[in-house]
Amino acid sequence: MKQKLVLKVDMYEEKSRSKALKTAVSAEGVLSVALDEKDKSKLVVIGEDMNAYELVTSLRKKNTRVEMETFEEVKSEKKEEKKPEEKKPVEQWPYVYHPNLPQHIVYPLPAVSNYGYNSDPCSIM
Repeated sequence: MKQKLVLKVDMYEEKSRSKALKTAVSAEGVLSVALDEKDKSKLVVIGEDMNAYELVTSLRKKNTRVEMETFEEVKSEKKEEKKPEEKKPVEQWPYVYHPNLPQHIVYPLPAVSNYGYNSDPCSIM
């Protein structure tokens, strides 16, 4: 079961903020730690079977003042079943004539006969 804990921590410098985040992350059962969007002095800790008392006491050892604002269970969101998408047929591109490419022309071979053409393929000899 997931739990959400909101803590108000005195974080007056960047060093104390990073120290509080490191301490909260190192606690047992903590899944995520984030700063509150509206109030930057609040830590939002989400964990699974975490001990809030141990987390608050460890933060109080590192930082001067820590107050626990809310501690509640997080309800898991039901995943919506997605319908499988229909596969569309792949469109085939038609043959395209490219004028910049050389065109190969195939000429028919002349008929070999004794009248007018030599049967010898070599014309030098």
